[in-house]
Amino acid sequence: MPPLKRRDLLVGIGFSAVNAGAHLVWNPIVDYWQYVVTTLVFVSALTFWLIKEWRRLDLFITKFYCGAVIVDVFAEGLLQHVHHCAVDNLMCTGRMFLVFFAAWLLVYPLERWFQARKTVIGPDGGV
Repeated sequence: MPPLKRRDLLVGIGFSAVNAGAHLVWNPIVDYWQYVVTTLVFVSALTFWLIKEWRRLDLFITKFYCGAVIVDVFAEGLLQHVHHCAVDNLMCTGRMFLVFFAAWLLVYPLERWFQARKTVIGPDGGV
C-alpha cells in the first residue's frame, strides 16, 4: 500500500478514535458548560488536524469522513445534555467508521484498477 493511502487510513482511524474518546469523556460530565468547552476543544483540535493533513490526504472519502466526524463531535457535544447516552454515541461512531472503512476498501482497489486500465489503454486512447 502506498504511503499516502496508508496515511489516509491512519488519519481516518485517528479521527474515529478522537470521536470515540470525546463520547467517553462526555459520559461522566454533568455541567452543560463543560460539554460546550470540551466540544470546542475537540472540534478545534480536529479542525486544526484536518487543515494540517488536508493536502497530504489522497482520497476524497477520507476528507469527507473526517469532516463528518468534526460535524458529529460538534452536534453531539452540544446535544449531550439532551441525549446523554455514551453507548449509543459510541455505536454511532463505530458505524460511521465501518462505513468509512468499507468505502475506503472499495475506492482503493477501484482506483488501482482504473490506473492499470489507463496504463494499458494509454492516455490518448490508443494501445
